[in-house]
Amino acid sequence: MNTDELLSLYEAGEREFYLSDLSGVTLSEVNLSGIDLSQANLEKAILRRSNLARAILSQAFLGEADLSEADLRKADLSGADLLGTDLSGANLSLADLTAADLRGANLSFADLIGTDLIGAELSQANLFFADLRGAYLNGANLNQTNLSGSQLFEADLSDANICEANFQKIIYNEKTKFPEGFDLTNFEAYLICPGISLPETDLSGFQLCGVNLSGANLFRCNLTQANLMWTNLSGANLSETNLSGANLTGANLTGADLSGADLSGAIMPDGSSYEEK
Repeated sequence: MNTDELLSLYEAGEREFYLSDLSGVTLSEVNLSGIDLSQANLEKAILRRSNLARAILSQAFLGEADLSEADLRKADLSGADLLGTDLSGANLSLADLTAADLRGANLSFADLIGTDLIGAELSQANLFFADLRGAYLNGANLNQTNLSGSQLFEADLSDANICEANFQKIIYNEKTKFPEGFDLTNFEAYLICPGISLPETDLSGFQLCGVNLSGANLFRCNLTQANLMWTNLSGANLSETNLSGANLTGANLTGADLSGADLSGAIMPDGSSYEEK
C-alpha cells in the first residue's frame, strides 16, 4: 500500500490497516488519529509531526522509523518494535508501551506523562530531558539508559533494571519510586520539595510547573527558560537567581526574596512580561 492509497482510504472513513506493509513510507504532518496499524510494518517510515493520537500500533514494527514530534497521546504501542526509533519531542502521554522494545530509541524531550512502560525494553535508549511524571516503569529494563535531565515526579521505577543508567541532573519528588536500595548520591540529582536547599543549581529549562518549592533556598540558581507556572515559591530565597525567560504565570511569590534576581524576559504571575512593569 502506498501513501496516497492509505490517505484516501483514511479520509473516506477507513481505520483498519492492520498487517499493512508501509515500510519506508513518508507520512509527515498528516492526521491519522485513531488509525489501526496493529502488526503493520512501518520500518523506517517517516511520520514526523503526524497526529497518531489514540492510534493502535500494538505489535507494529517501527524499527528506525521517524516519529519525532508526533502526537501519540493515548496510543496503543504495546509490544511494538521501536528499535532505534526516533521519538524525540513526541507526545506519548498516557500511551501504552507495555513490553515495547525501545532499545536504542531516541526519546529525548519526549512527553511521557502517565505513560505505561511496564516491562518495556529501554536499554541504551536516550530519555534526555524526557518528562516522565507519573510514568509506570516498574519492571522495565533501563540498562545503560540515558535519563539525564529527566523529570521523574511520581514515576514508578520499582523493580526496574537500572544497571549503568544515567540519572545525572534528574528532578524527582518524595513520591518517586526507585528500586529498593538504589543510591542516588552517585548522581547530581535534585529532590524537589518544600524547604529544599539547592543554591547555585542549574535548573535552566526544567519543567517545574505546579510544584511546591515554598521556603526553598534557590540562591543564585539558574532558572532561565524554566516553566514555573503555578509553582509555589512563597518564602523562597531567589536572591541573585537567574529567572530570565522563565514562565512564572500564576506562581506564588508571597514573601519570596527576589533581591538581585534577573527577571529579564520573564512572564510574571499576572501574565505580563517583566519589561512591562
